[in-house]
Amino acid sequence: MVGREVLPSEHPKKEVRQVLEKWADQGWKIHKDGHLGKLYCPCEARCTTIPVSGTPQNASSHARRIDRLAARCPLPDDSPLRTLTGKPRH
Repeated sequence: MVGREVLPSEHPKKEVRQVLEKWADQGWKIHKDGHLGKLYCPCEARCTTIPVSGTPQNASSHARRIDRLAARCPLPDDSPLRTLTGKPRH
């Protein structure tokens, strides 16, 4: 990881900010790299890295793309990090 950690609230677009907050609550980290940064998964090996644009042409599309790619992280289904609340699924 390069650069300082970036808070989701620093993103200028509401749609992207909401998705970044969702994933940050699950342990994902955003680090400065390029115009805004990269989103890193909480896995020990940091298996998933997603570029985050600071000025996307279409904020809704960019937010959906980030959400879709982050959901593919290969954490086990029973991992508490796979839920929005951080609590195991029943």
